[in-house]
Amino acid sequence: MTRLIRPCRILIVIIVFLLQGSLVWAAPELKAQAAVLMDAKTGEILYEKNARTRNAPASTTKIMTAILAIESGRLDDTVSVSIRAASTRGSSMHLYAGQTLTLRELVTGLMLRSGNDAAVAIAEHLAGSIDRFVEMMNHKALAIGAVNTHFRNPHGLSTPGHYSTAYDLAWMARYALNQPLFAEIVSTKETNIEWTDRRGRGKDVSLRNTNKLLWMFEEADGVKTGTTNEAGPCLVSSATRGSHKLIAVVLHDHSRWYDSMQILKYGFDNYALYEYANTGDVVANLPVDNGLSQSIEAVVSEPAALVVKAADYARISVEVDLPEKIKAPVYQGQKVGEIIFYLDDKAIKTVDLVCPKEVNERTITRSFFHYLLHTFRLLSGWGVL
Repeated sequence: MTRLIRPCRILIVIIVFLLQGSLVWAAPELKAQAAVLMDAKTGEILYEKNARTRNAPASTTKIMTAILAIESGRLDDTVSVSIRAASTRGSSMHLYAGQTLTLRELVTGLMLRSGNDAAVAIAEHLAGSIDRFVEMMNHKALAIGAVNTHFRNPHGLSTPGHYSTAYDLAWMARYALNQPLFAEIVSTKETNIEWTDRRGRGKDVSLRNTNKLLWMFEEADGVKTGTTNEAGPCLVSSATRGSHKLIAVVLHDHSRWYDSMQILKYGFDNYALYEYANTGDVVANLPVDNGLSQSIEAVVSEPAALVVKAADYARISVEVDLPEKIKAPVYQGQKVGEIIFYLDDKAIKTVDLVCPKEVNERTITRSFFHYLLHTFRLLSGWGVL
């Protein structure tokens, strides 16, 4: 009997070894009520569980608050803390009424210490009122594609009608991480800010990030924690291995640290990012037939990349499909070709190539005025005009 068992074991080992090249191991079972794993470059979903079900987002709400603050371009503004902001309940920077900080310092406290008081101070400063700021939050959410999200406040304390989804939170984090300052702040474990106390004495105050994953998972680099009685423990996290960044969201998850590590590790171990070109890259110059310009650039409309099973990476090839020339008129944003990704001989993804500007058709009148404009610019450049 022993002689039969040993060859069987050897055969099983050989089969498993052969399958490892093509098998994507099953995703870990998460305790989260809702979860998603998203590739940051492409937005592709690698794992989901109730990802589009509405849930209370708790302080992960502050991702949107930070987006608006950073995009305001007013980070050096001095903000005076109101009584309302200072008395906001829940997690806090411990601001006091009349205190002044820069908007940049408030955003840092918002994301590291999860200060609800900082959220209100930011909202009041940028919009004049919380209600107006919430309108801005909801408008921005829809504008970037977070269509199953509705905010009622800038901090995430539970209230009827305040909700998001695991997918939307990942999508908002993906958008936010393209802002270098946002990415820098949420990856910071601990920092100091200048602080003036009630007696006017200045000192440095340490802000320690509530995101423990930054210490627990070597490749972690963001993003935001959240906890309320209704939402339970939540975490939007990001991690980067090489050039591959993933975003994980777990909602109402009492094992949020472990689950986030497991799902991120699953993504890195089983998938690879194949990159060809970035948004706006010029792939070719196309001759324009009968146009005021002789040629037009063909640019990439969105990231020309895809996520594939790690074992399939070597089987990916790319083809650029463009005409020899294009006939005027050409319109801004007009599709002129495609980048096609193949897995072996099967096309699995296409990305449009578009024109970044218009080219008018050449006529006698247009040619004349085009010549005059060119001459005017030339003489202006020489300082003649």
